[in-house]
Amino acid sequence: MYEELKELNEIIRRKQERIDELRAAATSLSVPLDQRVQNSTEDRLANLMCKIIIAENELDGLIDDFADKKMKAKTEIFTLPIEDWQDIVYMHYIEFKSMDEVAQILSKKKKRHISKDAVYMKNNRAIKYLKKTILSENKV
Repeated sequence: MYEELKELNEIIRRKQERIDELRAAATSLSVPLDQRVQNSTEDRLANLMCKIIIAENELDGLIDDFADKKMKAKTEIFTLPIEDWQDIVYMHYIEFKSMDEVAQILSKKKKRHISKDAVYMKNNRAIKYLKKTILSENKV
C-alpha cells in the first residue's frame, strides 16, 4: 500500500497538470464577432469546459482515495514498536522523502551520522513487521 501512495500522488499531480492545461486552453479562446466563427469557438469552449468538469470529478475521486489510504497508512505506521521505524516509514511513504533525505534528517535529530544503508535496513524491517502484523490481524 505504501508504494501505491506514491503512485497515486503522481497520478493526482499529472491529472492536476492536465486540468491546468485545459483551463489555459479555455481562457485563451477569444470569441470573434463573425457569427460562423463564433459558433465554432463556442463549441470548442463548451468541449473544453466539459473535459475540465470530467477531469475535476475524476481528480476529486482520486484525492478522496488518496486521503483514505494515507490515513490508513498513518494509523499502521504508528503501531510500529520502534520510533526510528515510525520516523523512517512516515518520512519516506507519507512525506515522500528519499532515503538520503531521511538519513540526513535522522542524523540531525539523533546528532550522529546515520547512513542511507542503515535507513534502508530499518525501513525493510519496519515494512516486514507491518506486513506480518497486518497479515496476522487479517487471519483473526
